[in-house]
Amino acid sequence: MPNVNAKVQSGYFTQERIQGDLDYRRAQEIAKKLLDDGLISVAEFNKLTAINRETFSPLFAEIMPKIS
Repeated sequence: MPNVNAKVQSGYFTQERIQGDLDYRRAQEIAKKLLDDGLISVAEFNKLTAINRETFSPLFAEIMPKIS
């Protein structure tokens, strides 16, 4: 009997989703560097994080902490 869970999980990790996650992480690294260098405020960093989540749809975005 086939493993139904494996089928569901493998459909989650598509090439598009993995690429979106990589792009999100790159964008977040840049935003964090800008924050650390004092070029943007925490509020601006949080806005960028929200935009990056919408734009790149990172893996497991649904369980990431909410941005205040």
